[in-house]
Amino acid sequence: MKAMWIIQVIGGFAAGAIVSGALVAFAMNRPPQNDAATLNPARAAAAAPPLPMGQSWLDLLRNEAASGDDLSNRELATALIDRYDLSGDPDELYEAMVWVDRRWDLSGNAELSQRIVANYCGQRVVRWHWLCLLGE
Repeated sequence: MKAMWIIQVIGGFAAGAIVSGALVAFAMNRPPQNDAATLNPARAAAAAPPLPMGQSWLDLLRNEAASGDDLSNRELATALIDRYDLSGDPDELYEAMVWVDRRWDLSGNAELSQRIVANYCGQRVVRWHWLCLLGE
């Protein structure tokens, strides 16, 4: 009986050693983490650099606007119109108008609607848009 108890104790220690070894192996192969970010996520978010004005920034705005965020919708439409001003690519203007259409209430965005009516109603992409028809 005493021999059985010793075998169980040794087996328990062996199993514990194997599990501990596996955990250490996994911990050694994990990617490095910023411990400050895990301890204080608010400070880490404030210290993170802003996203570049590249495609990833627009994709972030697209995702937020698609989820119903009015501020992101406004920012996305404005950014796309700004990109149209720089590049002249009508796809940018078209996408901006799609996002404007997704936001039915333009009362909080009078500046953007005035900009569209004043500057872009002559463009093929916007010529028959309801904002331009109302602006006539």
